[in-house]
Amino acid sequence: MNILSKGFRVALATVIVAFASHAQALLLGPGDADWTSNSTSNLNGTQVADIVGTSSILELYYKKDVDDGKESGSFTTSYNAAFSGDPNNALITYVGGASIICPECYLIVKNGKQPQYLFNLADWDGLESLDLQGFYPKKGAISNVAIWGKTGVSVPEPSALILMGLGLIGLGMARRRVAR
Repeated sequence: MNILSKGFRVALATVIVAFASHAQALLLGPGDADWTSNSTSNLNGTQVADIVGTSSILELYYKKDVDDGKESGSFTTSYNAAFSGDPNNALITYVGGASIICPECYLIVKNGKQPQYLFNLADWDGLESLDLQGFYPKKGAISNVAIWGKTGVSVPEPSALILMGLGLIGLGMARRRVAR
């Protein structure tokens, strides 16, 4: 019985840690940008790859336009972007489903007449919010935000990982009980 309660405590701690990570936010502003582009058109994957200096083929993971609210990319059901200010601010949040894992991902914050800001998201876990603050004050507004990433990345859902962990704990407990 004591083993069961210890296993339950470990499983509960795992679930709490997994869900606590959702409350974190990565704060980014224009001064944090890794690159800029003076192009006034939306960048495609090849252009992003050229700017950041990668040979990888990049695909659009998520994009949201301010004017019409249109979303595109392979993770549109997993994320949402909300804009505020002129808008000079945006908050991209994970809302559920498959999440982006970024061994090679790039965020683009675009305005039609000002430089586009590009950020390397290699350390982003895909679950924490991206809090974009202070873009284009008194010089325009954000027109869209986009996340590009390396193609062919398999992305497990966080809930699947939690269930797998709980299953492994259960197997370990069952094996220990049989060994007695």
